[in-house]
Amino acid sequence: MKDDELSNSPIGETSMGATSIGEPVPSKHPRIRKVTGLLLTGFAAVIPILGTIWLVVVIYKVLMRVGNEMIKFALKMLNLLRSGEDLVTEDFAFYGSNFVRFLIPVMLLLLIGSAVANRPGRKFLHWLNHAMQHVPYLGFIYSALKQFVDAVKNLGGESKFKSVAYIEYPSPGCRLLGFVTGNYHDAQIGKDVTTVFIPTSPNPMTGFTVIIDDDRVEDSSMSLEEASKMILSAGLVAPPSFQTDITRK
Repeated sequence: MKDDELSNSPIGETSMGATSIGEPVPSKHPRIRKVTGLLLTGFAAVIPILGTIWLVVVIYKVLMRVGNEMIKFALKMLNLLRSGEDLVTEDFAFYGSNFVRFLIPVMLLLLIGSAVANRPGRKFLHWLNHAMQHVPYLGFIYSALKQFVDAVKNLGGESKFKSVAYIEYPSPGCRLLGFVTGNYHDAQIGKDVTTVFIPTSPNPMTGFTVIIDDDRVEDSSMSLEEASKMILSAGLVAPPSFQTDITRK
């Protein structure tokens, strides 16, 4: 076969054209891909804002409902003590009553928090937790909810984690991302050790704790917030310093 026939043949076009092996195949619908990308970008920008607003509104409505029921109960008790009859026929309504409904459960939560912060309150709460956890079936639900609330309450707290560290596992060259929770001297082995919490991704509410020699812990330059975002996103959201390094390369 001649050279000009080879170059004009379909095989020659396949081997020399844009669709040859190893070259990217161009999209048949670039406009659709662009519109889809813009749509996903809009969702990513709007969903966190709407989700936060929705959560605030739900909490506000729940507190309003609780405050309204507490006011109704208080008025009912006052009428029963005063006249022996339940005379509450109308809702508790006046200018600014919604704020009062919201403020009453908030003040109640503050009082409960103040009581639990003291030693007698902590003892009572510890006894209540112990009792609830031993209730059949309900104890499992109570324990799960308590762990979730404790994790949310301490999320981002400075006293929870000290720094971010790498642990080499499961093989050389592989590293797990963890949070340093403490350092102490183990007299049994005669070494200084570090406790590191290794969260699971993308659910950082669970994980496991390892006790490792100090010389086996590699410090990370990431902040607690950057490491949390990286774990929550399963590595999709990298720290800005990492992205800058990639851009330079």
